Amino acid sequence: MPTRDALADHGRRYAQRLREAGTEVRLSEYPGARHGFLTLPGVEPQAGAAQAEISEFLREALASTSI
Repeated sequence: MPTRDALADHGRRYAQRLREAGTEVRLSEYPGARHGFLTLPGVEPQAGAAQAEISEFLREALASTSI
């Protein structure tokens, strides 16, 4: 099932431009999810999984950063 996010193409193009500029990019898509679904845990079934993925990414990124 494709995404139901009306702005998904914009995100894909942005990710591609970042890659072309030499920036490491991780693009995750959630089939069937609407734009803004992250703000609707309990309403949008995939919101919890997406929030967990973001949290894990940030934990890993911050753990490898020296302050």
